[in-house]
Amino acid sequence: MFSCLKSISLFLVSLVITGGGVSAESISTHIPKSSHPIAQSFNGWVTSIWQRHPKRRPNASRSISSVCAISPGILDTLFVWNDKPLFLWHNSGTGEKTQLIVREKESQKIVLMQPVNIADKKFLYNGTQPLEPGKTYQWQLGSTEQKEFKTMSASEHGKIQADLQALEQKLKANKANQEEIAQRKALYFLNYQVKDTIDQKQTFNPWSDALEAL
Repeated sequence: MFSCLKSISLFLVSLVITGGGVSAESISTHIPKSSHPIAQSFNGWVTSIWQRHPKRRPNASRSISSVCAISPGILDTLFVWNDKPLFLWHNSGTGEKTQLIVREKESQKIVLMQPVNIADKKFLYNGTQPLEPGKTYQWQLGSTEQKEFKTMSASEHGKIQADLQALEQKLKANKANQEEIAQRKALYFLNYQVKDTIDQKQTFNPWSDALEAL
């Protein structure tokens, strides 16, 4: 589990600071500090992952799979706003073909079965029907462990959509380019907190939507 989390943190931080003067090699020994606001937010999240998941004993069981699911559904990415989410995974092995399967948890109905190349490390949902608000879904690659995620309620989805539209209009009025708009939308998601529908004291961050915005 620890090695998988380390791979995930490497992937995330290197993704958001690409071009920011920090090399992926430097991340392998520590989580780098960066002045980039998106990288800073991800650094905080990655640090919290390491604190919650201490290194396991040498004789602890390890997964034989070289694939680590990243998003959605791992830790704080439980909730997603986009009804056509971006699926991300890390692969430390060789590229191969497999099936990406998305199911509606309660009915176990398959809503997407898509052949993907493991080496691509990402796939944007392209089902004929968008995911429904307020539902719990499961996704997996081949025979790997299923990851669970929830779509936001219709009311919360609408609120965020209105916020993003207002943000984009304001930025366009200030002559912001598409890259700047994408970064600001990502920061919006990084700072947004979703309350758990069961435990109102527990909150989650829609990191999956932040990554998709980027």
